[in-house]
Amino acid sequence: MRAAKLLQYAFRQWKPAAKEVLGHSILVAQFFSLLHLTHTYICSPTLVYGPSMLPTLNLTGDVLLVEKLSPLLGKVGPGDVVLVRSPQNPRKCITKRIVGVEGDTVTFLVDPARSDRSHSLVVRI
Repeated sequence: MRAAKLLQYAFRQWKPAAKEVLGHSILVAQFFSLLHLTHTYICSPTLVYGPSMLPTLNLTGDVLLVEKLSPLLGKVGPGDVVLVRSPQNPRKCITKRIVGVEGDTVTFLVDPARSDRSHSLVVRI
């Protein structure tokens, strides 16, 4: 009988603290869920570096806030800077500017350092 009363007393003492801990745990779980959803589907910070986007991006590295809704909505077009998987090394992402979409004709210099010869291609996917 005495053990039962002692157990009831202990439970009454810890009940408010347990409720408070549970409440804070739920808030922390909601925060990390929102953070995960934002990072996965809306935007995320990414470190990019390399010479291919000079002078727009620094050779030593820049932090970009990558917006992820436009590709899902199909609103990516010429002039946009995109991050894509490298065809040579799929573990790496590369940063490029879109110059044409399907059906566009793109003209570029074959070897800009040595000649003014150009070549035109129709973009196909």
